[in-house]
Formats: sequence, C-alpha cells, structure tokens
Amino acid sequence: MADEGKTPQLSGTGVSQGGGAHPTTQGNGKAPQNGKAPQSAWRPPGASVPPGQVPRPTPQASGRVPQPSGGDASRAAPVRPGTQPVARTPPPEGGGVPRNTVARPPQSQGAATPRNGIIRPIPDEVLGEINEIRNSAKNATAELDPELASAVGFTHFDTAASHDNLITVLTTRNDLHLLASQTLVRVKSKEDGRFYLGLVVRGPFAEPDAVSANSTIAVGVVVQGKKLTYTFDYHGRAEIEILGEELDGKLVPPSLRPRPKSPVFLLNDKESARVLGMKGDLCLGMVVGYDKMEARLDARDKAVLPRHTGIIGTTGGGKSTTVATLIHHAQAAGIATIIFDVEGEYTHVDEPTDHAAMLEALKRRGQKPEGVKDLHIHHLTGRDSRNLRHKNLHPFSLNFSSLSPYAIAEILDMSDAQQERFHKAYDVTKLLLEDFGIYPTNEAERRQVLDVDELTTGYPRMTIQHLLDVVSAYIYSLSDEGRSESRSKPRSSSRRKLSAAEELASEEGGEGDVPEPAVAQGPSLFSEFRSNPGRVMSRVMAQSSKHEISWKALAGKLHRLRRLKIFDVGTAPGVNHDEMLTPGRVSVIDLSDTDSPQINNLVIADILRGLQETQEARYQKANDRGESVSPVLIIVEEAHEFLSASRISQMPVLFDQVSRIAKRGRKRWLGLVFVTQLPQHLPNEVLGLLNNFIIHKITDSSVISRMQRSVGSIDESLWDRVSRLAPGQAIVSFSSFTRPLMVTVDPAPVKRLLVE
Repeated sequence: MADEGKTPQLSGTGVSQGGGAHPTTQGNGKAPQNGKAPQSAWRPPGASVPPGQVPRPTPQASGRVPQPSGGDASRAAPVRPGTQPVARTPPPEGGGVPRNTVARPPQSQGAATPRNGIIRPIPDEVLGEINEIRNSAKNATAELDPELASAVGFTHFDTAASHDNLITVLTTRNDLHLLASQTLVRVKSKEDGRFYLGLVVRGPFAEPDAVSANSTIAVGVVVQGKKLTYTFDYHGRAEIEILGEELDGKLVPPSLRPRPKSPVFLLNDKESARVLGMKGDLCLGMVVGYDKMEARLDARDKAVLPRHTGIIGTTGGGKSTTVATLIHHAQAAGIATIIFDVEGEYTHVDEPTDHAAMLEALKRRGQKPEGVKDLHIHHLTGRDSRNLRHKNLHPFSLNFSSLSPYAIAEILDMSDAQQERFHKAYDVTKLLLEDFGIYPTNEAERRQVLDVDELTTGYPRMTIQHLLDVVSAYIYSLSDEGRSESRSKPRSSSRRKLSAAEELASEEGGEGDVPEPAVAQGPSLFSEFRSNPGRVMSRVMAQSSKHEISWKALAGKLHRLRRLKIFDVGTAPGVNHDEMLTPGRVSVIDLSDTDSPQINNLVIADILRGLQETQEARYQKANDRGESVSPVLIIVEEAHEFLSASRISQMPVLFDQVSRIAKRGRKRWLGLVFVTQLPQHLPNEVLGLLNNFIIHKITDSSVISRMQRSVGSIDESLWDRVSRLAPGQAIVSFSSFTRPLMVTVDPAPVKRLLVE
C-alpha cells in the first residue's frame, strides 16, 4: 500500500514526467482508490477491447516478442519509436492476467521517451536540489553585467614569459575569428576601473581545452584524424599590444596592466579609424584586418608629407604601384608633385591604366582607371624622353653657375691635386668676370656677391667655358712657349702693368684702353675672354701654379663635362622652378636617356637646390600675406644611386646640400620621398632624414635586421611579416598614425611603363 500523498510505485517501473499525470492513473487523471493499477486483460489479435481499456499491441503489430512466463517486470521491452511510453504492471492478486500486461497513459499525453529508456520518478529531495540549482543559476545570471555578452575575450594571467605592453587574451572558439591581426580592442579592467586600448599583434592561435597542445593525446587525436571522429574542443589565444590608457578622453602611456579576466571589446571601424589617426583626403589603401577602414593621410598636416618618406622594397613588391598611386592621389589633393624618373616609368601617368590585373584590382576597390591632369615632362637637351609625343614636353639645360664648385669636384671624382687646381682656376675666373664686366656690373650685384654660398650654389653668370679658358691659360703658361714668354718679361714689370690696368679699368669702367702685355701666340680661348687674352694671362701669372700634368687631367674632366652639352645651351633654357611648383601640377624629370649616374646626380642636385630656393621665396611671400603655401612633393627614384653610402663618403658636400634641403623643407611644406630597392646601400644619415616609411617585401634577412635597427617605430611582430608580404602589401608607418599598420596599397589608376 503506497504512503498517503505519494505517487504509487509499480515495481520500480513507474513514470514521472516533470509533474504530469502518472501513467498508472486513470483516464481522468486520478489514481485508483486502492492504490493499484487498473487491470487490462490480454486479448488475442483482433479481439474487441472492453470500454475503458487501452488496447495492448500484439507482438506482430509492435514488433516485440512477449516476455516468457515468469519474466521480471523490471526488464521492460523496448518502446517502439513513435508510440506512447508504457509501464509493465505486476499481475493483480488472484491471477488470471498475464505478467506482460501493460498500462498505457492516456492518449492525450504525447510526451516521448528516448529509445530503450527506463523512466523513473524523481524523488522530491532531488527535485528540490534541481530547483535550488536552477534558482542559483538564475540569480547568478541576473548579477552578470549584460555588456559582457558583447565581449570577444578576457585577459589571461601573466606568466614569467610575459612582456611589458603585451597582454594575452583568451576567447571562445566561436569568437576566435573576431580577434584578427591588427584588430583594435578596448580592455575594461573593472577591478581597478581603468580602460586601455590595444591592438592584436600576435595570433589568434587555437589551443585545445583541458590538455596542452603538445601533449601526446592531443597530438594523437589530430594525427589520427582519418580514423577518429573524436577531437578536443578548443579556445583561442591572442596577444595584444597596449597602445595606451584612456584617461579623460586622451590616450596616455600606461602605468599599469589590465587585471586578469578583464573583458575585451572590439572597436567599430569608425572609432578605430579615429584612434589610429586615419583622417584626411589622401588615401593609400585598405588597412589589413578591417573590412572598410582606409589608410588616410592629411595632405595639409605638417606631420605627414614634409616629414619625408622612404618607399622601400625588392623588385616586384609593389613600389612602383605605390609611387604611381601616390602621384595620382597627391595631384588630386592639389599638391605640386615632381618625380626624378631614371627609367621613364611615369612618363605616361596622364593616361588611364590598361593593365589587366590593375583593372581587375580597381574594380574590386570600386575605382576607375584615370590619368593625372596637368602632366609636364622635362628632359635634358640632346637626350630623348620615353614620351616624345607628349604635348607638354620641355627640354632643358643646366646652368653651370648654379652648381656648387665643391659639388662639381665631388661628382667628377677629382683627386686632391685636381681639386686644388680646380678651385684656383675657379677663383681666377671670378676675377676675370669682373674684369670683363660680366658680373658684377653694379653696386647691387657687388653686394649680392657677398651673400653667395659656394657650398650650395655657384658663382653667378659663370659658364663652364669661362672656366675651361682659364684652365687652358694655365696649361699654356706651363708649356715651353708660355715659359719662354714669361722669361722675356720681368715679373715685376708685368705686375706693375697689371695694377695700372686694373686702376684704369676701375676709373674708366671699360677695358678697351687698358694696355695688355704682348703675347706672341697665347692660349686658345672661346668665351668672352678671347677678346683680351693678355688680361687672362696676366691674372693667371699673378696666381701661378705648377704641375702641368694635373692641369691637363683637370682639363680632360671639364672637357668631358662640356661635351655632354647639358650646360649653358643657348637653345634650351633652364628649368622653370616656379612653374613646377604650381599646385596640382605633375612634373616628371625624365632621365631615362642619360645612362650616367653622374649626370643624374648633377641634374638632381641642381633642380633640388632650385626648387628649395623657389619654395623658400614662395613661403616667405605667403607668410607676409598671412596665407599658406602650397605643399610640394618631390620623389627621387633609385635613391641608392644618388645617396649611397659610398657616394656620400665621396660627396659630403652634396649630401650636406640634400640634408639642408630636407631640414629646411619641413617648415616650408617641401617633402622628399626616396624610393629604393637596395636599402642596404642607403647610409644611416639618409635614413635619419626619414620619418615616414612604406616598406614592401624584403627577403634578405640581413637587410631586414639593419632596417629594424634604423627604423625604431615598427614593432617586431610587423617586421616578422616583411619577408612574407604579398605584392601590393606594405608596412606603413607615418607620423600621423598611432602605430604602424599593414596596408594593402590601392591599385594605380594611371598608366605606367612596367620596366621592372
């Protein structure tokens, strides 16, 4: 007899369905008064069932074999899928009913029971414990911060291998993909109320739960993947670099670390762009790790273009595409752009690209092929351009007077003896220019002479032919004929006549009445000096010299320079620096037909100096008016040919000139861009001039190590990627960025000649 108030047990096979009707109850849901289950007699197949009884399936219908007589009721037969669960009942007292008689629940109950399952009632004490656990879990969930639902991970405990500014973050396998490389995150250290900004620099990595990744069982499960379906569940791990602590809306250097188990949240693209400094109208490309974030620069920010940039990488890494893209975007931003193009690669940038791969890349970016506007091509007179049919073609020559005599001596690789004679001839030529009334011609020009800095520029109106005439006079003075002529006249008498001639020329302002020493034949002169060779010889003899061989060697180098026909050519004017600095103009200096690094260096040095002086004047004029000067971008291709370590050691004056331009240009909106595929040839002095870097693929580990020592702004995690960068990808570090980033540079919409 069952206890009062409890559900009767049926030989351990009773059914409890979460408080629902017990299967031993009657159809009205009430238990029988005697505590016994109602009897249900067994009937053969097809026999009618008395009213109020549930038919029992026959063995044929159910697919079950009846238990043999005397079987234990606790060994219930399997329940056919889709049928109602049944409970076997012991035979009632008095017999007459087979032991296999079952009691079915009412047909209205549709609860299903797992196959082969044995359903037992849950004791009250167990139900109480379950309810208590359920309530505890509900209360604990109510106490959780609902914001945690959006967390992508939590900070891990530190270990002995932890590093400053690097924090380990653990995440679930479902959130693993959210912590992609370079993803910007915010860490909320709730334990001490501090907020940090960080960037994923390593990972995300997958680690198995419960066991270590290199354990025998973990390795075995993975290796036997063809035979085993079992595997461990896993979680994610990533390392983030702390960029700073957020304090009163500002990012300050962190003094502490986030506490363990601090939630980590993703920043959306808009906030990430603001934190990383992505602003401005000049777009370089897409930041890797973000779907829509563009690497943008503010062309009017002095921390960007005037800070000077290096574009570095091996052949095929994407340097030329980056340069072409930069040219297009700079021109669209109204920046005057000048390119020293040693290969003529950018002489067609006014045309849209027709390269198939570039067209496809532009389509993916939602951009169209488009050439730059207002392109002007400059080439040396007597040399060809790679775009001779261009409408804005400007042949030019160099002015010998604009080149520093010290730079000329370095570029021509003169020996010490040759340099001594070169500077002597240079000084005599300056005196003769005044003697012949060429320069200076008035008091204003005489004052101007005092301001000439020969370390940066030459002597006004001096030509290479003037200098060659003086050198020829020296060679003549050392010849047998010149020596015999010198012996025929006392030196003191010659000097007295020269002094009298100078006084007469000074008083009368002319040279026609000045008596000259008689010269039997004299040197061969071709400049204005030929009108009075006697005066030339007088000046030469006043500053005599020896060693005819050195003078002839010097004359040979100067003659080779003159035969280049790039200096003081009357039919070709010099470069108009002021027009080059027109806002939005693109000027390509085509040096593809020179075939001489020396000529290229002369051209670059001369035009750089002219651009710097012109920009100085424009800056001063704009400053006086309270206006801003237009930015200028100067791109030097193959910079290792111009500023290599060996050349700088041989040409310190030339490098000092470039260094001066770089330093003064920062304040005057004149930015330099050095492009090279051989960064190992650039000395530290040149790298020290650069603040911004666009680094494409570099495969030489020694070069990477050297660059890593020279460029301190790029962290080790990004340097590890340099050798594996895909074409078009680059590590970009600009002064305006919060930190360096990996960027997929935009495809170039302009046409360029693929000369690599």
